[in-house]
Amino acid sequence: MTCAVAVGESSVDLPSAVLDEDDRLVEVGPHAPAILKSLLGKRAQDIFPETEALYRPYYERARRTGAVVEFAQYSNGHVSLIKIVPARRRLTVSWELIGFIDVMTLEGLQASLAAALDALVQTEALVRRNRVRGFLRVVAGTG
Repeated sequence: MTCAVAVGESSVDLPSAVLDEDDRLVEVGPHAPAILKSLLGKRAQDIFPETEALYRPYYERARRTGAVVEFAQYSNGHVSLIKIVPARRRLTVSWELIGFIDVMTLEGLQASLAAALDALVQTEALVRRNRVRGFLRVVAGTG
């Protein structure tokens, strides 16, 4: 399932979905596509079979470690930032679309790849700043 919150922070304005321990869709956020509500109770891999190989390793890592997993993913022409937050036996998966890869012309491909790479670089810089700020808050609070 292609889902997640902006890397580095959660946002109520981004689409999200909750998966149970069997990867069944059990809840969808208010900003998720309306079609997902009609798919409640179905397994993510059954709904989107082409995404199982892309997302299953991240689902498994989040469950195994109990840690938030964040990554960028390309699927079906879209580049998205994905965030998986484990909570007990469930995963909250949220996503932010940051680019579309245009394969219609060579010029379109070059321009869309450049835009997607720029968005990823900007996001990485933001994530690093947020992690440093969070670390500094922890250090300041321990003195």
